[in-house]
Amino acid sequence: MGDVVCLASPSHSSFEGSSSSSSSSSPDDDVRPGAVVYGLLDGWMVRFVVPPFFARSSTSSSSSSSCGDGGGSTVPLVATRLAFAGGEEDAAGGRHRRRRVVGTGGNDRVFGLLAAYRPRSSSSSSSSSTTVGGDDGRLPPDDAFVAICAPRSIVVYRDRRDDDPDNEDASSSRKRLVRFDESTTGGGPLTCAAISPGTVDLALGRERGHVDVLHGVFENVSEYLDRMSSGDDDDDDDEVRHHPGTTTVRRTLHWHSHPVRALAYATADARGGSTGPASLLSGGEESVLVTWQLDRNHHRPSNFVSRVGRGGIVSILRCRHTGRVIVFCSDNTVQCFDGVTYDRVWAEQGLASMELHEEEEVEGGRRRGKVVDGVVRPVARRGPIIMVKDPITKYPMLTNLPGAPGMVHWYDPRSASVIGTLEVAPFNRVSRRDPKTDPHIPTPTVTHMAVGRNGKDMVTVDAVWTENASVGAAYDLVGPRGNVAPMNVCTSIKFWSHVDSASSRSRSAEHQRKRRNGDVPMSYELVSSMAAPHGRGGEICALAVSPDGGAACTLSREEDAFRIWAKNTEPPVGLWKCNYKVRTPSGYASLLSRGVNSSIFGQQLVAFSTDGTVLSVSYGPYVTLWDHSDATLLTSLSLNDKATATSRASEEIQTVNFLTGNDDAMLLTTASHIGVKSPFGGARSCYLGDDEWSLDFALLFGKGAIVSAVVPLADFNDPSGGSGGFFAVSISVTNGAKSIISIINRDKGKLMTSAGSNAPIQWKVDGVVRSLYVEKSLRSFVRLLAITKDCQMLSLSCGSEKENAMMSDTEVRSLGYSRQAPVLKIGTDSAGVGHQRASSVKRRKVSMVIPRVGAERSSRNLSGFVFPALSGKFTCAFVARLEKRSSRSN
Repeated sequence: MGDVVCLASPSHSSFEGSSSSSSSSSPDDDVRPGAVVYGLLDGWMVRFVVPPFFARSSTSSSSSSSCGDGGGSTVPLVATRLAFAGGEEDAAGGRHRRRRVVGTGGNDRVFGLLAAYRPRSSSSSSSSSTTVGGDDGRLPPDDAFVAICAPRSIVVYRDRRDDDPDNEDASSSRKRLVRFDESTTGGGPLTCAAISPGTVDLALGRERGHVDVLHGVFENVSEYLDRMSSGDDDDDDDEVRHHPGTTTVRRTLHWHSHPVRALAYATADARGGSTGPASLLSGGEESVLVTWQLDRNHHRPSNFVSRVGRGGIVSILRCRHTGRVIVFCSDNTVQCFDGVTYDRVWAEQGLASMELHEEEEVEGGRRRGKVVDGVVRPVARRGPIIMVKDPITKYPMLTNLPGAPGMVHWYDPRSASVIGTLEVAPFNRVSRRDPKTDPHIPTPTVTHMAVGRNGKDMVTVDAVWTENASVGAAYDLVGPRGNVAPMNVCTSIKFWSHVDSASSRSRSAEHQRKRRNGDVPMSYELVSSMAAPHGRGGEICALAVSPDGGAACTLSREEDAFRIWAKNTEPPVGLWKCNYKVRTPSGYASLLSRGVNSSIFGQQLVAFSTDGTVLSVSYGPYVTLWDHSDATLLTSLSLNDKATATSRASEEIQTVNFLTGNDDAMLLTTASHIGVKSPFGGARSCYLGDDEWSLDFALLFGKGAIVSAVVPLADFNDPSGGSGGFFAVSISVTNGAKSIISIINRDKGKLMTSAGSNAPIQWKVDGVVRSLYVEKSLRSFVRLLAITKDCQMLSLSCGSEKENAMMSDTEVRSLGYSRQAPVLKIGTDSAGVGHQRASSVKRRKVSMVIPRVGAERSSRNLSGFVFPALSGKFTCAFVARLEKRSSRSN
C-alpha cells in the first residue's frame, strides 16, 4: 500500500451516535465525537471513519478508552475506497484502462485537499457546512465535497452518505468526479484554494498573484453529476455544454505581485455558521494580509495589514467562534489579529528554519555565479547557522537562519520560542522581478558573528545584494531561462554595543512601539559600521573578537590579508577603527586562496587566546601565531608535520580553539582529524608527554567520515577521575545521511565512556550536524543543542542534572567499537624514557608515530610534576626567544 499524500476532513464532521453515552464509560471520561477523513491513496479517493471514543481524564480510573472495544487503547479506523481520483476507469476488453484526471506527480503534483458539507435541498440552505444538524450530533443527509488541488487542475469529488461504493460500476468515477482544467487559464499555476461558508464558492490562488472566485461551483457540480447519474448527458456535446467549467461564473481579483500562498473566507458577523456576506482574506510573499469584500462587487481590496512577518504568509485561519484571524508566516511566526480592527492581539516566534519562497530553487537548477576573469564561477551556498551563547541572557544567539535573513534571534530552547530579535541587515522584501525569466534576488545574510566574553560588544559581518554596480563584488545571477542579470554584493562589518535596559535609549518611543506590536528588539546599538572593509571586491571569510571585546580580526581571501580592529579607549569611547592590515606572509598566500566548502564546515580560521594576547590565523594546513599588539609573527604549526604537499590539500585547518583554563594548547580541526597541539612545538617541549595527540576519524568510522562541528566543554568533568578538558565532536558518516556526536577526552584523545561500562557516549542523528552549542555543562552533566543541515534543532543531554553520576537522560547509542582511538603521541613508554630524553636534547626533535588501531598501549604522562600555569605573555616571550635561538644556531 502506498502513502496517503493528503488528508482533509469536513468541519465538525461528527456522525450519528457520537454524543450517545456508553455503559462502559466513566463519569470522568470526555466523550469525543467521531469524524470522517478523506485522503488520496495511490490515486484513489478513500474515506476513513473515526468512531466516537472516550478521552479519559487525568482523574479517571476507568480503563476504557474506546467505544468500539470497551477498553482498548487504540481507536480503530475503517477505510473505504471510493473512486479512482488519479484517472477515469473505462471498461475495455474485460480490463480497466485508467486515464489521468488529476496530477499525482511531476509538475502537477497534488498540494492539498479541501472538504466541506453542503445541504442537498435548497430548503435547508440556511444550514452551514460547519455545524451539526441536530442536538444529538446526527448529521443531515448532506453531500460531502472534496476538492483535490493541483497546480494545473482541480478535481471536485462528491460523496453521498447513502451511496454504496461497492455497488458502483466501472464508470463510477465519472459519476462522482468533476475535473476543472486550469492549465489554460491566465494567472499561472494554482498555489492555494479555499471553500466559502455554506460550500457555495471556491477561491483559487495563482502563481502570478491572481485570485479566481468560482461562484456557485458546488451547485453546478451537483447538477452535473446528477445528470451523469441519470444518463441525461449521453452525448459528448451535451456533456461539454453542461460541464461546471463552462457554466460556472468566474471572477478574477488581482493585487498581489507574487504568488498567492494562503486564502481564507470569513463572514461579516464573525460566525462560521452564518451565510451572510463573506469576505476573502489572501496573503503571499509580500507578507501583506489583504481583505476583499466580495458582496460589494469591488475588484480592489478593502483593507491591508502590511509587514505581517519577515517572511511570506503561508497559511491563514479564521476562528469561527471569535472572528479572529490566525496567520502563519514562513519565518515561523504565528500571529493573531482582531477580525474587525485587524490589530495584532498576540504573536509567537519560533525558530525560523523554513526557506523563504524567494530562496527556493528555480526550475532548471541554474545557480548564481561570480564573475572572475570573465568566467562565471558558482557561488557557495548559504553557510551553516551560527549559534553563539549570549553572556548576558545566557540564551543562544542564532543568525544566518533561512527564514530570518539579516536577523539575529535570541532563542529559548525550553519554551521553543524567540525571546529577542536584532535586525542587522535591513532589506526590501519585495524585490523579485518576473519569476519566469528573471532570477531570484538572494536575501541578505549575516555571514559571521562574534561576541566578547561579557556580552557588551558584538561584531557582525553581513552581505547584501544590490543593483548598484559601483559597490561590492560583481556577480551574475542566472534566471530560469538562462537570462543573466548583473548584481553586486556589498560586504559590511558592523560593531554593536549593548545598552543597559534601564537607560533612556532603551526606553525610546520606537523601542516601545516595537514591543507593543509584538516584536522583541534586544538592547544593542550600532556604534560603528564600514562597507567593504577589505576593498570593493574583498569578502570576509573569518571573524574573531578578543575575550575582553576590545579587539577584532577579519580575514579576507580576496584581499589576501587580515585586519585588526580596535575599540577606542579615549573619547569618543565605543567607536571602532582599523589599526593595521597584514598581508599574508610569503609561502602562505596560495594556501589561503584555496578555501573549503563553507556550506559543510563552520569555519573558524582566526581565534584569540583566552587572555587575548595571541592571535592565530590559519592558512591551509598551517596555523600562524601572532602578537597582534605589534603585528609580530611568533611561530607556525600544523596538525601533521609529516604530511606531504599533496596530502596537506585535504588537511586544511577548519577550526582553531584555544583551550581554556591553564592549558596553553590549541584544538585544531581538519576535514577528518582533530588534534591538540602546543604553540611551543613538540620538539622543544618534551616534558609535555602525551599532551599532544591527533585523532583520525576515518579509521574509526570509515572512509568518508567528516568532522562537521566541534565545541569545547568548559566545565564538564569526568566522574571516573580523569583530568583535563573535553570536546563534543560531530562526525558526518554515510555520505551525510547520519551524524555521530561523541565526547572526546582532551588528555588522551579517546572517546569518553559511560561510568561502569566501555560503551562510548554517543548520539546518532539523521543528516549532517552543522552547528553545536553547549546549553549547559556542569560537572558530569552536559546538554547540547545541535542544528542539522535541514535546520532541525535537537537537544542532546547526558548525565543527571541533579546528581553527579554518569547516566544518560536520553537514549545513548553505542557503536560497539572495542578498538582504541588512534593517538598521535610524543615520546614512548616508560621503558624508553631515558633514551628518548637523551636524544631529544641533542636533536630537539621527537618522532611522531600513529599506533595501530586496537594496540595495547599505556597512556602515561611522562612529566612527574604539575607544570605551572603559563600566561599568554609568557608564551609570546618564550616562543620568540626560542625562534631567535634557532635562527642563531642555523
